[in-house]
Amino acid sequence: MLISNLCVKRKFGTVADATTKGHKLCVKGGYIHQTFQGGYTLSPLGYKVCRNIERIIREEMDAIGGQEILMPVVSGADLWKESGRYDKVDVLAKFKGRSGADYVLNPTHEEVVVDFVKSVMDSYKQMPFMVYQIQTKFRDELRSRAGLVRTREFRMKDAYSFHLTQEDLEKFYAECLQAYYRIFKRIGMKNVVDVKSDNGDMGGSISHEFMLLHEIGEDTVYVCPCGFRANRETMGESKICPVCGKPLDEHRGIEIGNIFQLGDKYSKSMHLEYTAQDGTKKNPIMGCYGIGVGRAMASVIEESADDNGPIWNMEIAPYKVHIVTMADKTGESDKLGQKIHDYLTQKSIEVILDNRDIRAGEKFADADLLGAPVRLIVSPKNLEKGVIEVKYRHPDYQHLTNELPVQGFEQALDNLLAACK
Repeated sequence: MLISNLCVKRKFGTVADATTKGHKLCVKGGYIHQTFQGGYTLSPLGYKVCRNIERIIREEMDAIGGQEILMPVVSGADLWKESGRYDKVDVLAKFKGRSGADYVLNPTHEEVVVDFVKSVMDSYKQMPFMVYQIQTKFRDELRSRAGLVRTREFRMKDAYSFHLTQEDLEKFYAECLQAYYRIFKRIGMKNVVDVKSDNGDMGGSISHEFMLLHEIGEDTVYVCPCGFRANRETMGESKICPVCGKPLDEHRGIEIGNIFQLGDKYSKSMHLEYTAQDGTKKNPIMGCYGIGVGRAMASVIEESADDNGPIWNMEIAPYKVHIVTMADKTGESDKLGQKIHDYLTQKSIEVILDNRDIRAGEKFADADLLGAPVRLIVSPKNLEKGVIEVKYRHPDYQHLTNELPVQGFEQALDNLLAACK
C-alpha cells in the first residue's frame, strides 16, 4: 500500500472534544471519524486494527471449543418480554415495524442465543458447549467518552456456554478466564487484572470484570498484595481486604471484558429445556463472556502510546512494516523501497510505503501516527554504505539489529520479522 493512496486523513494540532491521549491520537491518526455522538466510522487503519483483534479473539475462543455463530442486531420484543428484561436494560431503540410488531435494537444477546439454542439442543448428550459471535451492539449510554472507550454503537465478542451442572460451568469459567488473559496479552495490554464484580441486570451469581489499570478508567478497583481484587461496587464503603485484613490499594480501571455465571436465569424464564439422562426435563446452566473490540483497541492506545502516536505490536498493527524513502537524484532509494514493498506484499505481510516528495520530518511524523512496529529507512546516505536503516516503534523489538544489508535484504528481513513475533 502506498501511503498516498491510503483513505485516511491525519490531523495535527488541537483536537476538539477529545479528552484523553488515546482519543486524540485516534483522531489525529485518522483511525476514527465521529458519525454521531457515540458512533464512529472506522477508517481502513482503525478497521485493520479491530480485525486483527477479532482474529486473536476467534483463535482463543476456538482453542477452548467455541463455535462461532452470528445473531441479528434486531430481535423481536417478545423475547425480551419472555425473559423479563424488556423494561430493565439500556436499550437504545425500541420500535414498531409496518406490520405493528415490536422490535428491539439488541444491547446484548442472552435472549437471542437462548431462542437459537432451543432450536438445536434437546438432549443432555449435547452438553457442554459454547457458541460465540462478534457482532454490533447498541446501548443507550447517557454519555459517550474517550472515543471508542464508551460508545452507543460498538463491536463486541459475546460467548455463551451451556452446562449440565454448576460444577461443569465453574470448570469452563476458569478456562475462559485464562483464555481472556491470553487474548489481552496478545493484543499488547500489560496491566490487566480480573476483579469480582456486581452481576447487575445480567443476573446470575458470580461475575468478574477484566480491568486495565489506567488513570482514565471510570471504575474504582481495589487490589491487595495477597491477591484479592474487587470492584468498589462489591465492597460498599469498606477499604479493608476481607482475606488478609490489610488496607486495599485503590486504582482506576477501564473495563475491557467480563464473564458471568448466569445459572438458570435465562433458561428457566425462557423455558429452555433438555431431556436429562433419567428422562426428566431440566434447564441447562449458562455462562456468558464479553469483550468489546473497539474498546480494546482504544485501551491499547491509552496504555502504550507516546505523545507522537500509537505503539502497536506485530499481532494487531495495521501495517507491520513502514518503508520510508528519501529522494535522491538517481531514484535508487525509491526503487529499492518499491522492491522491498513488493517482496513483503508477495509474502502477505502488511506493508506501507511512503515515497512522497515531502520533508523527511513530515514522513516520520506520519509514521509515528501509523505506529508500525518496524520502520525501514532507505536513503542515499545509507545506500552508499550498502545498508537499510531499521527503527522500531515498539520497545519489545528495540534490541534487534538497526540495519539490514541491501544485498540479500530478503533473508535478513525474513529473519528480522521472525524475531519480532
